[in-house]
Amino acid sequence: MPNLDSLLSFPLDDAGPSRSASERTPIPPASSHIVVTDTIDAPAFFVLVHFLRASHAANKSARQVDIKGKSRAKDVKVVWIGCSGDGVVHLKHVARKSGIQIDSETQRGAFAYIDAASIALSTSVVQTGQEELIDVDNATRPHPILGQLYTQVERELVRETSEEASWSSETLVIIDDLSALSWSLDHTDVFGRPVDVARQICTWTKALNSLVTKHRASLVTLLHADASSIGKHEASDSVEESVLRSLLRTADVWIEVKELGSGRARDCDGEITVHPLVRPSLAHSLKTTPRDPSAASHFPPLQAFAVETPCPSRSKAVLYRIAPDGQSAATAGVGAGTSTSRVQVWARGTGRGFL
Repeated sequence: MPNLDSLLSFPLDDAGPSRSASERTPIPPASSHIVVTDTIDAPAFFVLVHFLRASHAANKSARQVDIKGKSRAKDVKVVWIGCSGDGVVHLKHVARKSGIQIDSETQRGAFAYIDAASIALSTSVVQTGQEELIDVDNATRPHPILGQLYTQVERELVRETSEEASWSSETLVIIDDLSALSWSLDHTDVFGRPVDVARQICTWTKALNSLVTKHRASLVTLLHADASSIGKHEASDSVEESVLRSLLRTADVWIEVKELGSGRARDCDGEITVHPLVRPSLAHSLKTTPRDPSAASHFPPLQAFAVETPCPSRSKAVLYRIAPDGQSAATAGVGAGTSTSRVQVWARGTGRGFL
């Protein structure tokens, strides 16, 4: 039965449409930006857990190779930015259902959790009137919460890079989720003047994307799209719509998760559409003609990633189902599709017998 690994895989060395599973990896290429959107009826938390499981599997395989006395690659590190307020305890519970011990991964240096919700509560944004008067264009001023998050991510990314050049990412920075982060920011200053939250979020995301590019890492961003132009309620939230448009202009792959148009189904939790986009982020970060041609050979090519799906067309959505193996117990009462150890995917029209 095809699972999420067959849907979200990337080439190891080049962007060619490789057909061999051994020549593909679930780890995103370095400098890539993966945008994930979901809805209330079809949460995409399982996609973030998929990348966490992928890094854990890669590290476990590397440790087994090291035991045999062969050379070993550096562990793929995950930097998880939790913005929803659930905390690391919730993530530990979900990860344990997938066979991942967060505490052990943290001790090995393969995992780091940044609690954005706690930072938002502890950060003081009260400023003196004199400072506010000096800052005429307060709408464009960086928010203290975003500044602290950037600093903490930068601290986690500072480590020795692998001697062997790798096309895959050495670190995955996962934002869970960007919508909750925007809600935690003040939409007005102390004088009651409006603050352009969407602009601050977009600027911070672009800066974070540039940061991960320098450290041979990749960025995975989750955004709730219920109130955007792709949701049921269309563009009812200006901040959400602006952030979505900005992300899609700079992203490399867009993973769209949403509920079925016909409503809930017993054997299906929703549908996933993978949109391979062009490489605008890398085009902005790399020079057209580098002085040293060999220096740019380790970066992904300036073209769309070869993301293969079991569908005849990449623009066609595939259906997904969270395998009934007890994973829903991790988020009892929250809803289907919020955590996973295995996600089954299949094309439309294949029928329930394909399960």
